[in-house]
Amino acid sequence: MNNDSTVHTGFEQGVATITLSRPHAFNALDYATIEGLRLAIGQAVAEPGVRAIVLRGEGRSFCGGGDVLAMHAHRDELPAFISRMIDSFHTSVMALSRAKVPVIASVQGAVAGGGISLALACDLVLATSGTRFVTAYAQLGASSDGGLSFWLTRRLGAARAFELLTLHGTFTASEAHEWGLINGVIDAGSADAEAQEWARKLAAMAPQAVAEFKQLTAVQGRDALQAQLDREKAAFVRCAGTEDFARRVAAFASRSQGGESRGGHA
Repeated sequence: MNNDSTVHTGFEQGVATITLSRPHAFNALDYATIEGLRLAIGQAVAEPGVRAIVLRGEGRSFCGGGDVLAMHAHRDELPAFISRMIDSFHTSVMALSRAKVPVIASVQGAVAGGGISLALACDLVLATSGTRFVTAYAQLGASSDGGLSFWLTRRLGAARAFELLTLHGTFTASEAHEWGLINGVIDAGSADAEAQEWARKLAAMAPQAVAEFKQLTAVQGRDALQAQLDREKAAFVRCAGTEDFARRVAAFASRSQGGESRGGHA
């Protein structure tokens, strides 16, 4: 069992459960958490007997996206710091895509920026009825990462993807389900149990069949995803090098440290 301070992994009945564990920060992705996630995914896919993976977040939120306070703490080297963060994050996204076993995301609360990317990188997504998705990047003056532009464009088309990344960046679990972004909307408090039930059902199936179906449904987009991740990183790093981005990060940090909000991550 992996018991990193920000990412916990448990194994039971053929299911690996990876938990983001920074509830005080809405499971925002600082560098330690991103690295912990990368290691946890690698451990889960390599563990003998694992037939399915559940990815979840502890507390009120699945994942609030990239930790803007961590970015502000590295304001003297923002492009280089963000480049390192994105490299590790994108390694995790591709590991989820390449895993031979299915991955189910159980999400709740405010899911922002990279948190949406992380959920959509999974094969199946279950969300509680009160879940609110916030793309968040435009408000920070940044572009997306983790494949968000890829998943939104692939599933919704270019016009709707652009709209959600800019003008109308907040949508509900019901809307996400209606649009085909997620697989189900579950009553509050039941998403984890439902995700575990789906995982156990998949774990009980013939592993070779499940692996082949995952390959067949994912292979057409995998190379395109990697190429888009490379484009996303380059775009985000360009944004990170601007004075406007630095000002927006500083303004967010000032509000958060003043107690106004601990959310709103990218």
